[in-house]
Amino acid sequence: MTVFTLTCAVLSLAAAGGQAPAIVAAPPLLPPATRLEGFSPSPGTLMTIGYDRLGGLQGVFVEVREMQDARGGLASGLVLTVSDDDAHGREESYVDADEIPALIKGVDALLEVSRNPTSFDNYEVHYTTRGELLLSALSTRNGGVVYGIRAGRLAKAQRAGLTVGEMLKLRSLFEAAEQKLHAVLAGK
Repeated sequence: MTVFTLTCAVLSLAAAGGQAPAIVAAPPLLPPATRLEGFSPSPGTLMTIGYDRLGGLQGVFVEVREMQDARGGLASGLVLTVSDDDAHGREESYVDADEIPALIKGVDALLEVSRNPTSFDNYEVHYTTRGELLLSALSTRNGGVVYGIRAGRLAKAQRAGLTVGEMLKLRSLFEAAEQKLHAVLAGK
């Protein structure tokens, strides 16, 4: 169908009292928040991706990754995949290698939350990375603390009700990723 034919069809629909087809806009594309997320080799060159699947816990998966192109471009860090509590959504957040030490300190700070730091009945304490990975400490009805994790930039997936033990496991996975990236760098 030519542009002329399509234009005539739309105009005749409008003249006949019909409605022109709706134009559906695509969701906006966000610029990459991390080097890892935005890494793209030049067209016509090879890209190598190395990764270790470190493990995870129910609904949360951690991978350490390094990407390199034939011209020497490099990006490395963590990829966290979170499946929603209802298992309908699955999203990723990227954490560059230079952010991992701060991420580990953020987990430590959340684990130190043992009492209400506000004057209100309920509270939340959040730590966020550039790639919009969100870790939280949340108050419970009985005065305790539970943890949550959310990944994704446009769409979000989250797991709630994580325990101290699960947060410690995530922390150890982040440390393992940091050690792996240091070892790779030392070997170059």
